[in-house]
Amino acid sequence: MGQYRQLLVLLTDIDPHSSALRRALALAHVSGASVHVLGLFEPTEEHLLREERLNEVDIKRQFIHYRERLAQLVDRHRASGVALTVDSLHAEDIRSQAIDYLCEMQPDMVIKDSEALPALARLFGTPLDCALMRGFKGMVLFVPTAAVSLPKRIMVAVDTAFSDTPEAQALFNHGLVQAAQALALQCDAQLHLLSAYNLAGVFASDMNVTQAWIDEMRSALQEPFDTLADAEGVPQDRRLFKEGGPVQVIREQVAVQDTDVVVMGVVQPKGLDKLLGDTTERIVSRPPCSVLSVHPHVIQTWEPQPCN
Repeated sequence: MGQYRQLLVLLTDIDPHSSALRRALALAHVSGASVHVLGLFEPTEEHLLREERLNEVDIKRQFIHYRERLAQLVDRHRASGVALTVDSLHAEDIRSQAIDYLCEMQPDMVIKDSEALPALARLFGTPLDCALMRGFKGMVLFVPTAAVSLPKRIMVAVDTAFSDTPEAQALFNHGLVQAAQALALQCDAQLHLLSAYNLAGVFASDMNVTQAWIDEMRSALQEPFDTLADAEGVPQDRRLFKEGGPVQVIREQVAVQDTDVVVMGVVQPKGLDKLLGDTTERIVSRPPCSVLSVHPHVIQTWEPQPCN
């Protein structure tokens, strides 16, 4: 048995080309995990021209049709050798009830197709992807269209900036690396470690003094990064310590390194200075590749098992 025992695919649309379903089946093949497919049903308005709201009969008819299409989609993969189960959820509040479902089932990983959204969308409501990251205390893998079945390059983004609680920050970073390593081991993928730092505010009237400060600050910031990399056995040529804002640096390095998955923390552990979750939500809203979001609860309770 590999690291993962049960993977849950969350589907909003019945898409035969779902990248999330393809990724889940590929991971299940290499890990021995089972796959549970959960379809989230929301009725669609079909009578706008007549200015009528959907009645219970319309909704029931749509839901029956949705379940039939979902079952047909899953049946196409029955012969793959993966243990497959399927369920569907019709709820008034699809976000909260989906999160309740996931919290009760506790899969090792939730896998969902990415939904690219403009920045303004987050201002006027909580997109489903963001709600999942905030509400589900687990790991959620968001997979964009046309992603490869199994990732070959994985990058884990950590924050080694100064913190009022350095021990909590260090533990969180170690947990993120271990989550990335577990995925890399399953996929026989290459792992890179990334941290962004920003010294834009360091200045002085004397440029020689300014450069000395910059060099000193950079060294101080890189020390915990190198300590983390040494402890986790990350080779020198796979360590990426880059200057700039975290969102910009992550996007740039995903392109430069031809990254398939970036691993990030979603909810800031109590006491940490930086809004790690905000950075992750901005990346997920416009994903440059697959994103594995890791909740701190996973790191606090996770006991890694031997991989194949």
